[in-house]
Amino acid sequence: MKITTKAVFDIETMQMESWEGFEYAGPTERAGGGPSQQQKDAAASQANLTNQTAQTSRDMLGIYKNQYAKIDPFATNRMQNGLPYYKSLTDFASGTNAKAFAPAYAALNRRLSSTGPMPSGFGMQARSDLDAARARDFDSRLQDNLALNETAKDNAAAMLTGQQGMANPLGWTGATMQGNQSIMQAPLASPGLGGLIGGIAGGALSAIPKF
Repeated sequence: MKITTKAVFDIETMQMESWEGFEYAGPTERAGGGPSQQQKDAAASQANLTNQTAQTSRDMLGIYKNQYAKIDPFATNRMQNGLPYYKSLTDFASGTNAKAFAPAYAALNRRLSSTGPMPSGFGMQARSDLDAARARDFDSRLQDNLALNETAKDNAAAMLTGQQGMANPLGWTGATMQGNQSIMQAPLASPGLGGLIGGIAGGALSAIPKF
């Protein structure tokens, strides 16, 4: 095809008076001009930043996978089974309540054994009173212990959910994908004067003399 470098028209008749140009047989996708050096530099800088972001996302994902592997066994067990000492909290016969009152029973038995003759049933009543005090203490703490166990399970579930949220790579990879898209969608073509001349040449193509 012919490329126009100079065309002179009569402004009244729009007839071409002279024409200068040359034959061109190369690709046409750059006929309107290519990317400027600034655009090339910007694209290279964006590509470099995108690569850094991608590497950061891979590093962070590795860190969180490692952390999650450590936390998952503990949190899963706690969520399913609750407090490891929960049975002791709720075991009236030999749990924490029984152990807490053991010194009181021992002291009472020592007192009863060291005293002389006492009224009939005195020792039985003293032990009964201590049993009642122990039962009241167990009952008053039982509701709190139940709530404490459920709270431990809820906290473990939240721990797993939090780790899953932090390990989700969408936040990191999203920045990488946005960077890639900005490169692909950047308007790198810069028409300039060549594009303008090409437009004039296209409009006046039919008037160009054939050689």
